[in-house]
Amino acid sequence: MITIKAARKIDTLIGPLRRFSNCVLSPLLDLGIRVFAANIFFWSGKSKFENYLNNDWDSTLYLFREAHVVPFLPVEVAAVLGTATELILPVLLVLGLFTRAAALGLLLTTILIQFFVADEFGDGLSNPDHYLWMLLLAVPLIKGPGKLSLDALILKWIR
Repeated sequence: MITIKAARKIDTLIGPLRRFSNCVLSPLLDLGIRVFAANIFFWSGKSKFENYLNNDWDSTLYLFREAHVVPFLPVEVAAVLGTATELILPVLLVLGLFTRAAALGLLLTTILIQFFVADEFGDGLSNPDHYLWMLLLAVPLIKGPGKLSLDALILKWIR
């Protein structure tokens, strides 16, 4: 059985590890989660925007008309909003600027894709990866961006 004295000694010994984790590892993990989640959406948006630049916007419209049908929006509006969302919000997420709003926007996009867009597999379920994306996006939404962010820098400056 561990005594109070032994527990305090153990706590004292792991104190430096706890401080290192809080000061270094936790901010890096926060940044890593933001970058990983943003990467998923940014490259999808970049591909759609390149279609526009290459005079092939019709292929993006086709995608929203046939594969990514948003039931309550016209195809053209859904395509523009989807592309803009996938380009702008990931950049904000990586920078840690308006992080909670960016994470919420991408989380709502993922929920829309998962539950309202035509399913990809024909079995009533959309991509199971979307649940991972939702969990990753919930971290900055609930916890905030962490120390390695413009939000943290701005808060430090205004306080």
